[in-house]
Amino acid sequence: MLTLDRETLGELHYDDLNSSIKDTFATIDQFELQAVEQIRLMHDERMYTIAGYKNFSEYCQGELHVYGGYRRINQLLGASKVIVAAGELGSQIKNERQARPLLRLVKEPEKLIAAITLALESNLEPIESDFAAAANIVAPMPRVRKPFHQEPMVPKNMKVTISSPSHPRYGESGVICASAPNNSQQIVTFADGERLLVNNTDLDVAIVSPERTYPPEYAEAISQHSKSNTSLS
Repeated sequence: MLTLDRETLGELHYDDLNSSIKDTFATIDQFELQAVEQIRLMHDERMYTIAGYKNFSEYCQGELHVYGGYRRINQLLGASKVIVAAGELGSQIKNERQARPLLRLVKEPEKLIAAITLALESNLEPIESDFAAAANIVAPMPRVRKPFHQEPMVPKNMKVTISSPSHPRYGESGVICASAPNNSQQIVTFADGERLLVNNTDLDVAIVSPERTYPPEYAEAISQHSKSNTSLS
């Protein structure tokens, strides 16, 4: 790695500086992925309880917030799953960004391997967009969501799974055990005790939250306002 000295900075050529920047970022990526094994040990053995943390997400937010907290750590754990599931081709994944579009294929190793192989065919040094394009060819993402068919009221204690690959809790299940705060999100409680506000579109079921209602006097005022706007137009 190139060490910068202000006295000799002016003597550096573009190629040297550019190569040094890339080497530095590559080293950061390498160390992040190496840290995953230690993170997994902390998670699997529940060693965070020794320090009084109730769950893993609380530990991440308390001890690793300067490194991105729970969201970033969960992304790195997801990248680790991709690398392990890919077997020999796992070495082609250089950082978490490249693994992200492949995470949804982890439970289907044959498709995962096919996507990585396809990305390598298009680019000997594939980047995130190459892996994303290959994953979409091997397993196209549905363009149209399932039509809403559920009753307007969301039942309490309903089990749901995060189905959006971009969500840090992708593939994990939880329970809706509180009333929805709005028409587009749900409060989901996961097995480790963490409660998150999750968009309806990130869940594996089609949910229609009840429409917002107003007191009679408000409803009448809104109706009159709408009529006034119509007559003006």
